[in-house]
Amino acid sequence: MSPIVTIGNLCIGLSIGLCLFGILSFIGARKSGSETAASLGRGSLYGNFILMTVANLAMIYALLSNDFGVSYVSHVGSLETPRWISAISLWSSLEGSILFWGWILATYTASCLYLYKDRKEGLLLWAGLVFLVIELFFFILLALPANPFLPVQPTPANGPGPNPLLQNHWLMAIHPPCLYLGYIGFTVPFAFAVATLLEGPSGGWRGSGARPRATGEHGWAEPEPGPPATWTLLTRPWLLFAWSFQTIAIVLGGWWSYAVLGWGGYWAWDPVENASFMPWLAGTALVHSVMVQEKRKMLPVWNLMLAILTFLLTLLGTFLTRSGVLDSVHSFTESHIGPYFLVFIGIVLSASLALLLWKSQNLRQPGQFESFLSLEFLFLFNNLLFLSFCFVVFLGTWYPLLVEAIRGTRISVGEPYFNQMTVPIVLLITLLMSLGLVTPWKRGNFKNILSASRFPLFLSLGITLILLIVGIRNWAILLLVLLASLALDIMIIEVLRISWKRAEGNILKFIPAKLSLLNDNPRRYGGFIAHIGALILIVAVAISSIYDQEKEITLKPDETTEVGGYQLTLKEIRGDEVPQRFEIKAVVNVSRDGKSLETLTPQMNFYPTSREPIGSPAIRSTLIEDLYLTLNNFEKDGSQATLKVIITPAVIWIWIGGGITMLGGLLAMVCGRKREL
Repeated sequence: MSPIVTIGNLCIGLSIGLCLFGILSFIGARKSGSETAASLGRGSLYGNFILMTVANLAMIYALLSNDFGVSYVSHVGSLETPRWISAISLWSSLEGSILFWGWILATYTASCLYLYKDRKEGLLLWAGLVFLVIELFFFILLALPANPFLPVQPTPANGPGPNPLLQNHWLMAIHPPCLYLGYIGFTVPFAFAVATLLEGPSGGWRGSGARPRATGEHGWAEPEPGPPATWTLLTRPWLLFAWSFQTIAIVLGGWWSYAVLGWGGYWAWDPVENASFMPWLAGTALVHSVMVQEKRKMLPVWNLMLAILTFLLTLLGTFLTRSGVLDSVHSFTESHIGPYFLVFIGIVLSASLALLLWKSQNLRQPGQFESFLSLEFLFLFNNLLFLSFCFVVFLGTWYPLLVEAIRGTRISVGEPYFNQMTVPIVLLITLLMSLGLVTPWKRGNFKNILSASRFPLFLSLGITLILLIVGIRNWAILLLVLLASLALDIMIIEVLRISWKRAEGNILKFIPAKLSLLNDNPRRYGGFIAHIGALILIVAVAISSIYDQEKEITLKPDETTEVGGYQLTLKEIRGDEVPQRFEIKAVVNVSRDGKSLETLTPQMNFYPTSREPIGSPAIRSTLIEDLYLTLNNFEKDGSQATLKVIITPAVIWIWIGGGITMLGGLLAMVCGRKREL
């Protein structure tokens, strides 16, 4: 038997034992106030991090060394697979992805408890206990239905290699880790939300921004009247970190789909895509509404509910992608972990609802709405819009599954449903971005709001008028551009105005003054950057969805045709043998107005383990539009090839907008963390 099998199972078994020991230690610490018991609980989390690190490194070693005596390697490894693809095969299939999930979860929880090790709030004991319960669930999955370290006898000489779709693009090296960092990061707000409900108004709640107060005889904080804002302060950096990575993971997933699947699109409302989008929507609502709690002492129960909902949606998403209930290019194969997830989701849902009903009466805070024309009311409206969006996606995703489960009939909910239901919501969210920038807390003045937005509105109307003049007549695009440019103009004008004032009219001090804004008010100006990215992304999605053009062409070698102003010349069709596959390539010279621009090579990849060839499109991206070529068919004698040509405007701005949004979230987290904690 492979020594990796022994090492892996030993790590998983010890992790389960440490979870049970840690849970008892934290319960003991909460009852007795023993610092030793609390240290043992924290030690369990650190121990799990070490064990999961060893288990993951052992699996990577097994993959790189082609140790086919390990069950997971025998399923996804092969002698022909390039080394870097073998390494990232860790997350290419069910068991490995759960193992990787366990390591990231252990890293998050150990890091969180370590950073807060000097704090004495009872809240941290409960949070540590919740972390361990969640870890216990995933480690049980690893020990039973998703064990990647099962022995294989007799040991096969070779394996099938990972899914061919996962070998076609380098994005598979970073998209899943980003997705896991987002998904699993939402565990931290959930754990502290549940801890807040368990702890109640005594032992650790304090006002926003206060330092740790004097402790009682047991070393943990004594009851103190005041608003329960501690959990939002402690978890805000983790929430922003998770939300930022979930944002970029969704964008990278769209990019991968665009660059690999060959259909020319990046989002199809696929159930697995929706599974990652729903927690992001709920998490976005939470990112906004915690500000209301901290600024106006309002919405404490609402925020706890959002933290719980976001975590539940991550569990549901994991269930969707790994239970085998879906037939999708993104999902994993059928497995036995579905019932485990359903039981765990049921426990989390029931326990969370019971806690909310039991404890929510103790969480009332003094703040209240004073006017509909206030920032807190706009935030609440924003929350309702994001949750409505989430419900629309949830309904469209789960309804076909429910119909199939009840009636045995397969139906699908297509793009028209999602587009018609979500476009009005997106327009309203974009409008709120503008209004929120010029509306104050507590009570606004209509005249002042109108005055602050008058000049930006003129600019936005001018931009919209230009679009009308150049021939754009789609009302949704025009309205979206009007609203998005209004928000953008307001933000840019504010930054320029304040920076100029700080620089005292000195042009040399202008850039440093602008940078200092982020450090002085990271939430506001980090938020500005994130919103700018989101606006770019929204507008780019709208334009690319409506103004794309598609054509299928068949060419012989040295034959030229024109599509969308591009001259496409097929130079040759050739075949190349590489270690893990055979490639058929169509070499196409692209020119415009007689000037050669680039040579594109769309191809088909033939894998020994795949019945159908896997297409690999070739893309020429510019800031204006993408030229997208897919090889659909070819003659074996190289006499002709059939290509699909798609020209789509503004696609690159989707990736740029997603990157800017992520950057804004991370800047708000990094710049604001030291001062706010």
